[in-house]
Amino acid sequence: MRNKSDTAEFVSDGTRHAVTRAQVEAAASHLPPAHSATFSRNREWYALVGTGLHYVVDLLAEASGTKPSDVKTARLALDALGFPVVCWAWGDLLTVGHSGHRTHTS
Repeated sequence: MRNKSDTAEFVSDGTRHAVTRAQVEAAASHLPPAHSATFSRNREWYALVGTGLHYVVDLLAEASGTKPSDVKTARLALDALGFPVVCWAWGDLLTVGHSGHRTHTS
């Protein structure tokens, strides 16, 4: 298991922001988890905080008070804090798979 940082920095709209593990954990306690009625198939990246999966953008916005510029910014900040970040597979990704993961024949 890798070391966890207490603080992660991210840039949103050209401004640098910081967020702590404690802020993320507190935010997760206020947000509905992904398995609730608020689940959306249009959201693919989630972070596991405690026993709940939370959409990375909403989680980082709630924790820091600033909406991240994009999903990549959110998932990298949460990963830097040591939270497991996962991608939700559905549709073609689930039935066909990622093109880089398929066996190619020559």
